[in-house]
Amino acid sequence: MIEVFLSCLVVGSAVGFLAGLFGIGGGLIIVPSLVYLLPLAGVTPENLMAAALGTSFSTIVVTAFSSAQRHHKLGNVDVQVSKYFIPALMVSVFLAGLAVSNLDAKLMSKIFAVMVLYLAERMLFSLKKTPEIKPLTTQSTIVAGGVIGALSSMAGIAGGAFIVPFLNSRGLEMKRAIGTSSFCGAFLGLSGTISFIASGWNVEMMPDYSLGYVYLPALFGITLTSYFTSKLGANAASVLPVATLKKAFAVMLVAIAINMFVK
Repeated sequence: MIEVFLSCLVVGSAVGFLAGLFGIGGGLIIVPSLVYLLPLAGVTPENLMAAALGTSFSTIVVTAFSSAQRHHKLGNVDVQVSKYFIPALMVSVFLAGLAVSNLDAKLMSKIFAVMVLYLAERMLFSLKKTPEIKPLTTQSTIVAGGVIGALSSMAGIAGGAFIVPFLNSRGLEMKRAIGTSSFCGAFLGLSGTISFIASGWNVEMMPDYSLGYVYLPALFGITLTSYFTSKLGANAASVLPVATLKKAFAVMLVAIAINMFVK
């Protein structure tokens, strides 16, 4: 357990910095890191992906709520949009989490790899065009929330890679889209955490200090450092060539996805 906890301190440091630098959710790094670390804590292969996803969601709750609080103070959270988005996200990710946690571990690994490849492709090849503005209706918000929640549940992410482009294409300026995404992502993470705790509550062979599919030492290790390093990443974003770094990060994601495909 100590080895995993200490390793998660390092993972949290990197995740927080990258999240602040790139404006991404940490799940893309946390999940594959936990796939390698959790077996050291005694997580069995059949429970591995579910435990990685559940623990990833639990870390999102802490970091996203902290980020959302600051965005709210800056006036970057659209409460009107959030009140329709959040219920759809929470219901969708909860139900999808119950279903995903019962899938074969190898299939879950492949689903995650596909999601990572898709998001890496967006980072590498997205064109800098002004999005075509479409109306943001209650119906489109609820439908988008349902779809994004299900996709996020399969990857253990906060959904920002999907929420921000959607809101921006519906007329929200980028800062408000990011702030609203952070606020909604906190509730998405909470629902995902509850779902994976519930689905793993009676599962045998999870190690001590686990709540369902959430491994608490990893949760505490990651959030203990990511909370602070995310601020360093945000500061670095103003002086480093972020566009170039994003491409390098996307290449790393492709390598992670390929590795998970062949495992």
